[in-house]
Amino acid sequence: MLKYFGFIGGFITVSAFVPQVLRTLKTRHTADLSLGMVGLLVASGILWLGYGIAIHDWPVILTNIGMVVLNSSLVAAKLRYG
Repeated sequence: MLKYFGFIGGFITVSAFVPQVLRTLKTRHTADLSLGMVGLLVASGILWLGYGIAIHDWPVILTNIGMVVLNSSLVAAKLRYG
């Protein structure tokens, strides 16, 4: 049962970033995005992903794959449009 809390929490966490990513890609407006913050989120996601792989914890793995992908797309948008 506890794993389900991890999957649900991870889904909500990743879902929270989707509107920002979609808006950024649609408007191409990145002036208000902090490259440092988004870069740190990518770095922390990579570290958490490694941790999840090491302990074989699928909620941690899947959540951080989503976070790395979404935050990397914000970094790419910031570098391209900002």
